[in-house]
Amino acid sequence: MSKNPSFKNDDQESLRVASITQISRGKGSRKSIYLAAIMAAAGGFVVGYDSGSISGVMAMDVFANKFLNQDTSYREGLLVAIMLLTATLGGLMSGYICDWIGRKYTILLGTYVFAIGALLETIGSNFGLFMAGRVFVGFGEGFLTNAIPLYHSEIAPPDIRGRLISLYSAMSAIGSIAGYFVNFGTSYLSPSDWCWRTAFLIQVILCLLLSFAYLLPFSPRWLVDKQRNDEALAVLALLHESTIDDPAVLAEYDSIVTEIEYERTFGARTFVELFKGTNLKRTLFALFTGNGAAFTGTDAISYYAPQIFKQAGLTDTSLALATSGGSKIVAFFCNMLTLVFIDKLGRRLIFISGAFLMGSTMYIVGAIFQSYNTLGSINISSGDQSVGLSSSTARNAVIALIYIFEAAYAYSWGPVAYVYPAEILNMRTRAKGLALAYGLNWAVAIFMTFVMPIFMDNTIYGGYYFFGGCCTLLVIGSFFLPETKGYTLEEIDQIFNPH
Repeated sequence: MSKNPSFKNDDQESLRVASITQISRGKGSRKSIYLAAIMAAAGGFVVGYDSGSISGVMAMDVFANKFLNQDTSYREGLLVAIMLLTATLGGLMSGYICDWIGRKYTILLGTYVFAIGALLETIGSNFGLFMAGRVFVGFGEGFLTNAIPLYHSEIAPPDIRGRLISLYSAMSAIGSIAGYFVNFGTSYLSPSDWCWRTAFLIQVILCLLLSFAYLLPFSPRWLVDKQRNDEALAVLALLHESTIDDPAVLAEYDSIVTEIEYERTFGARTFVELFKGTNLKRTLFALFTGNGAAFTGTDAISYYAPQIFKQAGLTDTSLALATSGGSKIVAFFCNMLTLVFIDKLGRRLIFISGAFLMGSTMYIVGAIFQSYNTLGSINISSGDQSVGLSSSTARNAVIALIYIFEAAYAYSWGPVAYVYPAEILNMRTRAKGLALAYGLNWAVAIFMTFVMPIFMDNTIYGGYYFFGGCCTLLVIGSFFLPETKGYTLEEIDQIFNPH
């Protein structure tokens, strides 16, 4: 059978499906694969929890008075941006680290670095110490964001690969909900510092609990790449809950070995080869989808959701936190829908529809703030409670539209932007390619989150129009993406590099 998945007729397509079925289905069940995927995805819970908790903490008056009482907008943007900067560096470094120590140990490294950062935040007595904590948290997030989807992509059968990689974003959504509602509960401890310290102490405990990632099996593709073939075959048998002589196990093993042996003929690996020959197109697609998620504006909307709801007229901090948490619950259920249907609907349709919905909501929110705001400019951190929209209907519309935005991102670019880059890059370039795609995602997020307070302080509505414009470009670009649903990783490689 031809290895090129650009099939010309129904007979060839039937052979391809039969081949995938042989690789995907064996004597055993898939419980071990799902268990390993869920254990690895638990790191996403910690990342999501940080996003939910830090946004709520910054909205607390006790925290703001302690750390943000000078150059408020600058310090607030810096707290977010410094974490995103080190997450960028961590993401870029993770390409080498994942190839060196493996995907499993990179996940462990990320959780321990994260724990150090959360501990520094918990005991933070001044702005400098708290900032040091954000530095470590950023490195931890950078390692986890790359290593977990990479691990998922390399243990997953083709027919459920999208679902397994989406587990990371699903766990992140659950963590974000938890972060918001922990803050909602601890906000009643005010004026004690424990109203914000408690959230970070819980984060330390969560990171330490993630030590169970040590029990994860190694990626079989990484083992083959390290010429530990016997171990790779044993891991495949373990994941399939079968034996090493199972035809499904042997078929997948042979496919991996053949592809990696071919890739070795190209010599040493470098970042430069990502932009050479047939790798260039797949790298550009990975960069477009991986960084496109940040260009939607989701990081800024997520971090500053409590402040946005305050801007709209919810003047009570606890109520604003609860409303923000509610949006995360809606997003979580949409994320679960993607988990179920992504391997049936395909990637391109989800990208296009999600970007269209997000862009539409941003344009409308911008128009509402432009038409109904009660002041010409707003300092979101000043504590001024007179800020709001002149119409209660407009306020409710903004809340509803932010909910729709969060939901659209959660079912589309949130999970699928992790799935697509991990699929289209080959074994030789996958770790470094994902490091570049996900690492630069953090860099884009730095810009988005750093400028959001400036937009909100000066134009109120300008940021929403900007995000809407970015989403419009994402809709157009998504039409050019090749569909990857249902292909093995090795077959996807043949779309770009037939041999």
